[in-house]
Amino acid sequence: MDNSLTVTDPRTNTVVKIAIDPRFGTIPGTAFAQFKLKPTIPPSDDPNDRVPLRLYDPGFKNTTVCRSKISNVDGENGKLYYRGYDVEELCEKSNFLEVAYLLNYGELPDPMEAEKWSKAVMTHTYIHAELEKQMMSFRYDAHPHGMLIATIASLSTFHPEANPALQGTDFYMSPKIPAGQEPTPEQAEKVKHAQEVRNKATFRMLGKTATIAANVYRHRLGRPYNHPMPGVSSYTENLLYMMDKLNEPDYRPDRRLVRALDTMFILLAEHGSNCSTILMRHLMSSGVDPYTALSGSAGALFGERKASAVITMLKEIGKVEKIQHYLSIVKRRESFVGNIGMQKINRPARLMGFGHRVYKTGDPRVKIAKKVAFDLFALMGKDNVAELALALEEAVAADEWFTKRGLYPNIDFWSAIVFHTLGFPVDMFPVLLTVPRVAGLIANCWESLDDPEYKIYRPRQIYTGEVIRKYSRAQERRLSLDNSALAYLQNDPLAAKRRGTADPNSSHEIDDIVSRTQRSIDELNDKLLELETLGVDPQLASAGGPRQQGGATALATNLSTRVSSWVSGRLFNSPTGVGHTLQLAEQLRKTQAELTTLLEKQREMLVANAEANSDSNPARNEEPQASSLASSTLSPTAADWRASSGRSPNLLGGGSPRAIAPTLSTSGSRPSTPGGH
Repeated sequence: MDNSLTVTDPRTNTVVKIAIDPRFGTIPGTAFAQFKLKPTIPPSDDPNDRVPLRLYDPGFKNTTVCRSKISNVDGENGKLYYRGYDVEELCEKSNFLEVAYLLNYGELPDPMEAEKWSKAVMTHTYIHAELEKQMMSFRYDAHPHGMLIATIASLSTFHPEANPALQGTDFYMSPKIPAGQEPTPEQAEKVKHAQEVRNKATFRMLGKTATIAANVYRHRLGRPYNHPMPGVSSYTENLLYMMDKLNEPDYRPDRRLVRALDTMFILLAEHGSNCSTILMRHLMSSGVDPYTALSGSAGALFGERKASAVITMLKEIGKVEKIQHYLSIVKRRESFVGNIGMQKINRPARLMGFGHRVYKTGDPRVKIAKKVAFDLFALMGKDNVAELALALEEAVAADEWFTKRGLYPNIDFWSAIVFHTLGFPVDMFPVLLTVPRVAGLIANCWESLDDPEYKIYRPRQIYTGEVIRKYSRAQERRLSLDNSALAYLQNDPLAAKRRGTADPNSSHEIDDIVSRTQRSIDELNDKLLELETLGVDPQLASAGGPRQQGGATALATNLSTRVSSWVSGRLFNSPTGVGHTLQLAEQLRKTQAELTTLLEKQREMLVANAEANSDSNPARNEEPQASSLASSTLSPTAADWRASSGRSPNLLGGGSPRAIAPTLSTSGSRPSTPGGH
């Protein structure tokens, strides 16, 4: 049988024979690059230009990016295997730490290996005291998963010796030795070193993530953090101990709860090339340290359609009697309108926790999680949320509209019920999903580095933007309206002077300040006249009349003394009542503050303008007389500023954080660059 695929391009009669890998049923995507097409977006000026044909697969629905021995998600038959072991059998006979060992090293540990492995992981559950302080600095209402992500990322700063960016390339890389070939002594030494640093990182990530998760839970409750449980060998028992211990000297979590959580952790430890796993491989391909990669992967588990969304949906439904109504609006793709407590809800109705992209006949993990949930019901009882979940599952199973579409409960649905029954708040659900998934993420991390075809991930994209365009001055002016930083640079009179392109319209900011000042003066005068009409302090009212002579400076000075005095001493003298007087007083304060700020801006601009004129005109290098400044108006016209091309006013309220060396003239005059740098 010929294991190849022949593809013909009828336009050019190009024939390409592509090999099929019979083991995996795959073909290399790069084979299609042999077909060449004329580019259309953007078009090419060269009539002979050609680009390779690319495969387009949104969401990676039919694309494989790696080969893995870690897990097998058999969607057609509804099965999940870890290293060849059925996950149902592992849940029945094993525990989480043994499964984590299996995922990372390929085999279940013997008793001696299991003891050594457990001790290594549990020894690394302690975190640095400074990292604890960092966690304590989060807000009291910080989301637990956000805290988890940030703290995992911080681990890299506490272990710089484990960062390839600081220790050199190929820090975690093991040399690629062909099968059947003996490694050289140098290669054997590199293999040993890579395994040692990987083991260290594995112990830390598994051990410390559980402690961080317990701390974020305690932080949410406002309780002090607990240290790890002494002498414990069970991963989930230690986690529950750190979460729940108060001041009991001999506290131990209930063994039945430990077993329930341990089983859920096995189910959630690994699930093929899901979003978080592929992100872990993607990040590691860049050579980043594993702590940062793990933090990014944990972020992918913060999605909106996870277990926490199931509880939100159930609370939206509220009662068993409303299930059919909710299902009807789901079918019609309408929005759900209702209330959860005091919060009003208006969002598209979705059936959360049902259906799966891979499993066609049902999620195999559901049967195990459902059994765990019923065991917890027998131990702790069912609340109305659990009752509602059971009723919803029955209603969906009885509705042909959903069964035809393969909408069966998935692991998110039943893990939500389990976590809810265990007493965890919904914002802890993504944390409880991330902690066990660390085992699978670490396994994929190291496997990706050992891939013989290891390369940095770089998927292609299809450009759908504008075609090639030429830059023009008209476009530059249009851009200046949309970009405030560019607008400032283009309207900077000094910059325009330096580049010889001074624009007569470059001072629209100053025009705006002048008009704002005038509006503030008019508004304040109106309020003062209103107070005078009401019989409140006629002296104050007349001090800033609409025809008041003496300019803005006199007005500001008068207001600074009289408004403050009036507000403090004569606030309640208005015959119209205290409320109206208070309102007028508050308006006066706001207008006065605005006016004062604008006046200060104008003073700064006048000084800068005077200095610029002095620099640009040798005949005017003398210091201006105080009398001339006092007699000049503080409300310059736009024409005055357009005529000036000198030193720019500091409209942004601060200098650049990057120092710029001033340009000195040969005559020794002052620098032409404005100060503040």
